Amino acid sequence: MKMQSKSILGASVSRRNFLRTSATAGAGLLIVRSSTAFGYAANSSLGLGIIGCGGRGTYDGGEFLNNTDVRITALMDIFEDKVLAARANFDKKSEEKGYGKIAEANLFKGHKSYEKLVQSKDVDVVLVTSPPYFHPDHLEAAVSNGKHVYCEKPVATDVTGCLKVMNIGKKFNGKVSMHVGLQKRYDVGYRGMIDRIHAGEIGDIVLGQTFYYTNDLGRQNKPGMTDLEARLRNWVFDRALSGDILVEQNIHILDIVNWALKSHPIKATGTNGRGLRKQVDGIPAEYLCSDHFILTYTYPGDVHISFNSNQFRNKGYRQSGERFFGSKGASESLQSGPATINYNQVQEGQKVADKIDCGKVDLHAAVGTKMKALVESVKSGKFHNECEMGAETTLTTILGRMAAYEGREVSWDKMMKSNEKWNLKMNLDSLGTGGAITMR
Repeated sequence: MKMQSKSILGASVSRRNFLRTSATAGAGLLIVRSSTAFGYAANSSLGLGIIGCGGRGTYDGGEFLNNTDVRITALMDIFEDKVLAARANFDKKSEEKGYGKIAEANLFKGHKSYEKLVQSKDVDVVLVTSPPYFHPDHLEAAVSNGKHVYCEKPVATDVTGCLKVMNIGKKFNGKVSMHVGLQKRYDVGYRGMIDRIHAGEIGDIVLGQTFYYTNDLGRQNKPGMTDLEARLRNWVFDRALSGDILVEQNIHILDIVNWALKSHPIKATGTNGRGLRKQVDGIPAEYLCSDHFILTYTYPGDVHISFNSNQFRNKGYRQSGERFFGSKGASESLQSGPATINYNQVQEGQKVADKIDCGKVDLHAAVGTKMKALVESVKSGKFHNECEMGAETTLTTILGRMAAYEGREVSWDKMMKSNEKWNLKMNLDSLGTGGAITMR
């Protein structure tokens, strides 16, 4: 089933050239520069403000508390109940660490109240875990107010948003740290495997097989909600708000492909559909996310990468991973096991394979490692900039989405010239622009 996007897409940005692809290996393709004006003592505790207090915001905020010495000092969400639930959770965890509670003056509700959070003197670092459609605006507001940022993936849901994030990265490079939540680049197993691939140990990559098979997601709407509220609470099923499952969830797999190949794809073909996902309360049919994608990406050197995904109500199978086949061997990285390299040697007509364990894949631990790196960069003044990397990977997913929606081959250049921009068709002001929460 082909799903067209023309009814909710428009054009709004001028044509721009995509930044050169970095061939730098390492954690997140970091651009690191030192600063003498960062103003943080090595042993000082930073204040963390959270924009978006849903499941991911609660998880990420908890991991900042578990793995660093940051204090959670401000919360913002469109919905008051999300803020209050997050506050109760974080106050309890903060108390266990000897920190104070979040001040009532730093609790914000309403879709524009992020503007107040980023202005708070109690906030040094902003965690952006709002629906991805809003990420470019929330990132821009934070860095414009001198805040460091951990922005969850994807950085945007359309080409226009990705270009904006890239420009933000260029404008604020060296002024603040900007991380994107692609934690696989901080995983021990993945780092060990990619280092060996970049060292040429499997030779020239000629083929890749990648996949992300997972369960359906829980519904967040409740009886009596307006369609607008149900749509916002169920944003993971909304193509405009989330980018579709390929952009919002499957992005982790395609980030590894870009990292391994030191490039982005030059074209893509594919298909998508809603085989089992026929409707979700609150989501208009034209916005409803796919439940599967089947894609082929072509990278420089005519390297073909297959990618398959689904998001089904199926408890029987859940797995994601990547395999790369090269002239000297192959690699395999599965979320539930170690990352490995298999070396193939031909001796007297016999094929001998030596398997090397590059380390266990532990993405939960990688999240903590990444958060530590951000905090250390802020305190040292050696600021990180992952905006280009995050935008390039997000654009890779958008390329596949565009090819699937259109049902034909789409080139990278065509995508970049498309001026694609989602139109939410929402009146968010009807929910209230927002401000500080008055406790009863």
